[in-house]
Amino acid sequence: MDRKKALNAVEKIKGFVAPIPAVFDGEGEPDLPMIEKLVDFYLAARVHGFFLFGSIGMGPACRDDQRKAVTEAVIRRVAHRVPVIVQVGTVDPYSSVELAAHARSAGADAIGVVGPYYYNNRTEFELIEHYKLIDRAAALPILLYNNPQYSGYPCPPQMMAKIRDAVPNVFGAKLADGSVSQAMQYLSVLSHEFATFCPITVVVPGMLVGIRGSIAAGPIAVVPEVGVQMIEALWAGKLELGLRLQVLMLEHYGRMARFFPLYGRAEYREGFRLRGLAVREYPRWPTRPMTTEDRELYDQNLKRLFTEAETLTLSAAAA
Repeated sequence: MDRKKALNAVEKIKGFVAPIPAVFDGEGEPDLPMIEKLVDFYLAARVHGFFLFGSIGMGPACRDDQRKAVTEAVIRRVAHRVPVIVQVGTVDPYSSVELAAHARSAGADAIGVVGPYYYNNRTEFELIEHYKLIDRAAALPILLYNNPQYSGYPCPPQMMAKIRDAVPNVFGAKLADGSVSQAMQYLSVLSHEFATFCPITVVVPGMLVGIRGSIAAGPIAVVPEVGVQMIEALWAGKLELGLRLQVLMLEHYGRMARFFPLYGRAEYREGFRLRGLAVREYPRWPTRPMTTEDRELYDQNLKRLFTEAETLTLSAAAA
């Protein structure tokens, strides 16, 4: 990718970037027709981009050929309407190199790279060389994916700065968790030009201090419209609306907290079904069925969130 095209792609990566889930057919194979429907669902919600194969995207739980098939299906369906970032992180650099080269040939706008996992005692030299190998294969903008819960170690601001200096194609980072003050530490070391993405639960205060947006997993995956509304309110200068929507989202997360300990990631499968998407299998392993009572409660929570968000938006428009 030439420098001008790369800079143009980076400028467009902002706002609410949806970490689309890879869903399956009941036998552990990607359900590509349903994945295309999920792309349409998110585009109808007006998301500002896609992020493939993070934690909700099931990247580490898929074979490389499955990741390639999903990559091609999503990029083809998106058809350049919004940027697509393909997360290519694996335990070794050579698998990531193969996935990165494929992402480029498939038409990805950028790649994401989670730190190599399992072997969490790698040296600084080894980590930097890992990213350099991937960069040479991709020749695309790179978003670092700092997810200490799953990689097994954090990538603090000083280390991220060293990676960026060694790999100039690195343009930003997804911080999988953390507070606004922690995000500000990254901005202070890496500069406000470094595109930093924070959790949706802190995106409004985060964007006020220079965060680019959110690449958000969790319950927001099922209700992307509210995440989009929150960010676009800030872009339109409607700070009060943005803050009120942020509070609604925090309250929604509080109500939804009971589901993950009981059902794990199957919570999202049930959510998509309630939104009219007949997902057969998610995640890519056996899960506990949701009870009728909990499904009804989940549905009530969704309807409450949409009703309250619509009321706020209409009130702000009338003011």
